[in-house]
Amino acid sequence: MNKMKLDSFMDFRMLSSLTFSPDGGKLAYVLTEIDREKKEYVSRLRLRTGEDDRPMVSDGRIGEFFFEDEEHILFATDPRSRRKEKDGEEKGPSTVLYRLPLTGGEAEKAYELPIDAGSFRLLEDGNLLMTGEIRTDDPDFYLLEGDRRKKALEKLDGEKDYEVLTESPFVFNGRGLIQGKRSALFLYQVREKKLRRLTGRYTDVSSFCVRGQEVWYSGATFRNRCPNRECLYRLNMETGRNEQMLGPRLLIYDIGCIGDTLVVIGADGKRYGDNENPRFYTFDPDTKTLNLLCDADESLGNAMLTDVEYGASRFTKADGGCLYFPALDRDGCRLKRIGPDGVIETVAAADGIISDYDVHDGKIVFAGMLDMKLPELYAAEKTGPRRLTGWNAEVLKNVYVAQPQPLTATLDGEEIDGWVLLPEDFDPQKKYPAVLDIHGGPKCAYGPVFFHEMQAWAAKGYIVFFCNPHGSDGRGSAFAYLDLQWGSIDYRQIMAFTDKVLETYPAIDTAKLCCTGGSYGGYMSNWILGHTDRFCCIATQRSIANWVSMYGISDIPPISNFEVCSADPYSEKGFAEMWDVSPLKYVRNAKTPTLIIHSEEDHRCPIAEGYQLYTALVYLRVPARMVVFHGENHELSRTGKPAHRLRRLEEIMGWFEKYTR
Repeated sequence: MNKMKLDSFMDFRMLSSLTFSPDGGKLAYVLTEIDREKKEYVSRLRLRTGEDDRPMVSDGRIGEFFFEDEEHILFATDPRSRRKEKDGEEKGPSTVLYRLPLTGGEAEKAYELPIDAGSFRLLEDGNLLMTGEIRTDDPDFYLLEGDRRKKALEKLDGEKDYEVLTESPFVFNGRGLIQGKRSALFLYQVREKKLRRLTGRYTDVSSFCVRGQEVWYSGATFRNRCPNRECLYRLNMETGRNEQMLGPRLLIYDIGCIGDTLVVIGADGKRYGDNENPRFYTFDPDTKTLNLLCDADESLGNAMLTDVEYGASRFTKADGGCLYFPALDRDGCRLKRIGPDGVIETVAAADGIISDYDVHDGKIVFAGMLDMKLPELYAAEKTGPRRLTGWNAEVLKNVYVAQPQPLTATLDGEEIDGWVLLPEDFDPQKKYPAVLDIHGGPKCAYGPVFFHEMQAWAAKGYIVFFCNPHGSDGRGSAFAYLDLQWGSIDYRQIMAFTDKVLETYPAIDTAKLCCTGGSYGGYMSNWILGHTDRFCCIATQRSIANWVSMYGISDIPPISNFEVCSADPYSEKGFAEMWDVSPLKYVRNAKTPTLIIHSEEDHRCPIAEGYQLYTALVYLRVPARMVVFHGENHELSRTGKPAHRLRRLEEIMGWFEKYTR
């Protein structure tokens, strides 16, 4: 059979943005692939009617879209294509919506909006509700025209080389500096061709839903320090009345409806901190009270990791008097729904990933990665998922795909779920190098899902193993709660799982054990560096080395750092606790050759963390190499530029080979 290659990911196709037409007879979705020659992502809109599946927009720059009616789709261009006039000059924020007839013909410009817009909702009266970015110092910039707009743009251009900070947080991964920026709600009145801002200049909107003429939305209103809990607001689009209905009590995940009942999905964090699984509440507008609908401790969303996803995905969807949502159950993603009685039931199960979905009158179609296969469309049926597409069938044809071998270790009274990938024609009488891969999060999870880089390592003759220690998602808030235990229970369980792998697979050459991980996995790789020399080499990625220096420079809210610190971080006790769980404190114990990979624009785990570790290792004469990726952020391994993703894989593979061959 053929072998998986480091660049094989460039042939994969990914699916996202699944959307049924108003009558449910058509399904539109985005197909993304990589242009090998240009080494860039190409996203095209496709329309599926019955068994017919055809392309609709071929320019490769499709952004957000929605059905205007049964015969037309409105779509925006990808944000990478915005903000330029025909002569190439900057024109400021702008979003153009194009109308595409589904019966044939070219797309034509429908609306041009003077904001960077998204999250579109088509209202019953034909008007458009959306979010758009504003600046607090000039929230109505979008109203400016002619010379006034030109002067405002000139002012912005003159100030582009510096920034005055008056707020916290002031940075976010993938966006850069967010000082003075808010996500506002806008209404575009189609007949009048009028755009109207609906929310205040200091309110940052996070989610919203529409009930008749009312818009319910969550968000935070602040001038200098953003609270880590959100409020619930009600807006009447007819009268313009905007009122706060619930104070900042919850981290609100989403707002939806079960029939006519408003549902708030949120967590107060009193039991398990900011990573606590949310509860389902109903909200009574008359009494302004929350009422618990369900506390099932569900791990909402799709926290199972892969490096073969791209594009937008849906969180909740109201249909047939129920609210649908994805959730992770230990080693597989499920699509579930909750009804007015608070009972949750599973409607589609996957031993893998459900990356996106849509529901119409109970009919469910989802994009998933099942049975160690690449993404495809599936229909959820009573007998199980039925595959609808074969976009990636040829890619894996005659290619060896290592099947995850489940393995469980036990420590601290907890089972540690894990898996092992074996090279092709594995011979237990031979000796093999091996790779321990530690996931990010920590409230994420690995599972029996196709992961390209792991398959590429297995194809190179490595045994690859990975697990979900305490702190991982899919097993409830108590299991995911690390609190002040970073580097203790999680480290011991990862080492216990490593011991179990070595016991189960004596073919592993213990002198050729490699370790890698990114984000939290990078933190744990750094922790391993200072606490054991059992690995022959380490590749740490987008990592944390020093919690003290991380505090206040990352987009991780400062209050979330309290999870590694029981006291005020500015107190002597708090400082000491943060330093105690910092890998850099133990770097003098380091002996293992270490590759450090970091992105220059990583605002989740800033690059200073990588620089500190690199400097320490060089100073201590530990073999070290650091690779810095310009123009990339925390998502390099998943959605970074294809050429950069390949270089990253080459660097890691080269490092492993250097110390195992």
